[in-house]
Amino acid sequence: MLKRGIILLLLAAILAGNALCNAMDNVTTITASEDVYISMGENRVSVYNQTEVLLCAVDGTGNGTEMIRYPGAPVIQFNISGLNITDNDVAILVLKAASMQTLGDPVMVALMSMGSDWNESSDYTTFLVNILPAWDIIKKNDATAMSCNTDGDRIFAFDVSKKLRDAREKGDKISFLLEAISNSSAEISFLSRESGQGPCLVIMPYPISTPDLTMPPNLTLNSSLQTNQTTIISENMSQIEQQTDTPTALQTILAGRLLSNESIE
Repeated sequence: MLKRGIILLLLAAILAGNALCNAMDNVTTITASEDVYISMGENRVSVYNQTEVLLCAVDGTGNGTEMIRYPGAPVIQFNISGLNITDNDVAILVLKAASMQTLGDPVMVALMSMGSDWNESSDYTTFLVNILPAWDIIKKNDATAMSCNTDGDRIFAFDVSKKLRDAREKGDKISFLLEAISNSSAEISFLSRESGQGPCLVIMPYPISTPDLTMPPNLTLNSSLQTNQTTIISENMSQIEQQTDTPTALQTILAGRLLSNESIE
């Protein structure tokens, strides 16, 4: 019996290991091909490339009494020319923050799709033209076209499944604009691709749950165990039947129940 249990455990471990390997084989990762951050002040726009961090910052109270400025808005591009994504796939954009600074208020990072006709050497006018689709989303306050992250830790993840499918139908690139939102000034420094831990797309099929592997289907109990249990039960019943002269506690309880039922009748 012990050997049989060990064999079943080993089989379960092998099956679980194979399932994990197959799942890992189906995961696709795409690192950013271009990334910069743009500083948008009142009358000036600057582009910063080839930096170790992508600054995502907001400066202002947001209560309408002063102009809100964006000292940093990351712009990220991915090459998706070899990607085959289906409706059953999940796509997540992940970024790692090197540091975060706030004045105590929560900070949210919103992600929006934008044009992809740019590279790290483009001038600010080219970026402004490509950012227009994202600004239209902000102007319309269209939450359905935004992805947000508000966890508060240093790993930021955004669901971009539909955005990626739509972009793949149109071309071979996809770009995103990130914007910090807070009731007070806040600053997040994301690691760029130059750091080796930059933005990354993770694509995989939606996981399918598997049945419990602890008891394989159609598995019957050990026949010798069934026989032993049947013998023990028969012996116990014989012992109870033989104790007719001295009532046991069980017999007393059963007798009491019979008397109670007779009384009710």
